[in-house]
Amino acid sequence: MPNVLITGGKGQLGLELAQRFAEKVVVETTTSIDVDEVDVTNRDQVDELFRFLRPDIVVHAAAMTQVDACEENAETAFKVNALGTRWVYEASRSIGAHMCYVSTDYIFDGQADTAYTEWDTPNPASVYGKSKLAGERELGKDALIVRTSWVVGRFGHNMVKTILKLADSPGDLRFVNDQVGSPTVAGDLADKIVQLTLEKRIGVYNVTNSGQTSWYELARFVLQSAGHDPERVKAISSSELPSERKAPRPNYSVLAPTALRLSDAGVLPHWQDSIRDLVQYLTIQKGQSG
Repeated sequence: MPNVLITGGKGQLGLELAQRFAEKVVVETTTSIDVDEVDVTNRDQVDELFRFLRPDIVVHAAAMTQVDACEENAETAFKVNALGTRWVYEASRSIGAHMCYVSTDYIFDGQADTAYTEWDTPNPASVYGKSKLAGERELGKDALIVRTSWVVGRFGHNMVKTILKLADSPGDLRFVNDQVGSPTVAGDLADKIVQLTLEKRIGVYNVTNSGQTSWYELARFVLQSAGHDPERVKAISSSELPSERKAPRPNYSVLAPTALRLSDAGVLPHWQDSIRDLVQYLTIQKGQSG
């Protein structure tokens, strides 16, 4: 039975991964670590940890994900997202562990008008995207890369929680209608990562919920699912957003799950089905807590 190590274990995906792996009877132990416990940019710390825990599966979800902060601190972004990935991969190889790296739609510039497949050429427009692509390139052909987008879920801060919080305040809600992508519920993403790692898959897989939408349409759907008036949501363009946003956002970053489909690995449910379930869960949790 494999031992599993998750970096970024306190994030919304890391918490879902720990729960999902723990539920699998074929897994012996699941260990989650976060940046306040082990510095992934410190080669010696990473190597010492891996030799002590000796995981069979490593899911590297730790990253610097604040896209505007990355734009202002490029060296730190590359140190965490690229060099840190080098050390995690190096340590994984040294003990024979199978590694999964969680990547992003930001490796594409968002100028396409059809969904990106695993074989399309990346062209990141932001420091965040460039640093995550650099992380991908630190890996050998024996690693698994899971690209995802617009992750939301039960844990941590995310857009669905933000929309629900805004719904309790008066006035209109303004969301852009010219940025299109595929929302991904963290629980669905975690389930697929568990499957792919236990099957020892390698190469690149796009893993998002099926379908596509804009932030404007997503906000309307979340409000409607929670019993609020979706007409409160007003569409704006990206040019109307605050100027302090330093990093460019992809206008169109839909990831096609081509590798999942062609290899019969199964695609994720439609985003509306999973978002509806998530909203229901969060609404119940809010009622119980307050």
